[in-house]
Amino acid sequence: MNTNDLGITNIKPMSIWDILDTTFSLFRRHFLLYLSIVTIYFLSNIIEYSIKGFLSENSVNQLVASLASLPFAILGMGGIVIATTAIYLGDEITSIEALRQSLHKLWTLIKAHILWRLAQAIPLIFISLSITSIVPTGSWALLVLSAVICLPFLLYFTVRWIFYLEAVIVENTNAIGALYRSSDLVQDNWWQVFGAIILITLSSHAIEYIFVFSIGTTFILFDLAGGTNFITIFEWSIMQKVLDSNSYVFYVTMIGSKQIINSLIQPIWIIGVVLLYFDRRIRKEGFDIEQTATSME
Repeated sequence: MNTNDLGITNIKPMSIWDILDTTFSLFRRHFLLYLSIVTIYFLSNIIEYSIKGFLSENSVNQLVASLASLPFAILGMGGIVIATTAIYLGDEITSIEALRQSLHKLWTLIKAHILWRLAQAIPLIFISLSITSIVPTGSWALLVLSAVICLPFLLYFTVRWIFYLEAVIVENTNAIGALYRSSDLVQDNWWQVFGAIILITLSSHAIEYIFVFSIGTTFILFDLAGGTNFITIFEWSIMQKVLDSNSYVFYVTMIGSKQIINSLIQPIWIIGVVLLYFDRRIRKEGFDIEQTATSME
């Protein structure tokens, strides 16, 4: 194994803080490699946003836009997983080769991703339906009941199936097999994996919010935001609300900046999950011993 990239003497278990440190280290050292791959993911963001701009804002049209951009997003995500796996195992890889391998498994990756998303969408649909019942009935009971039942379901399977990309790419499973494989790795350690995912997510998205708020603050301080205030920027960046502004320059700058930054930080989250995946295999299956034996052979 090439130990210069990871800064460790061998493949071994890592604490969550080691995983975070290694994640940012890999991203920094191989920035150009990840940047080349992430252009595909950036393209998916542009496609989705452009389609949403032409279609009316309803659930069906939003779904159409997401599905149209999905192959490009999954292709880029798969490429990042492949590149990170190669670096972790001490191999060399180019962005073209990573994307080629991802393209080879694209259909399986898409099917596994859709199944993972369905585990999140189904409880959210029930919660949305219960929200619509508040107006005619005036009762919050159904919403509270739905949230109590559905939110734990959403969180449980989001975490339980979190390694679906890694299972397809590293272990060459099919879509259903990827979910079973991820479930097996997370079993008995759901809370530890959940905590690690929360920290990885917060670390990556904190960068996005810092940059977005910094740009927005600059426009507001120089009175160039077209009447937009901090609350509006907060609701737009975190709660996904419409960005209202009388300044076309401000609007285009904020939208463009968010798309670019979101694409740039995407590898950070994926790298963290890949390292967590290998950490689970080391702790549960002795993957480090297996790799040492393979190297000796």
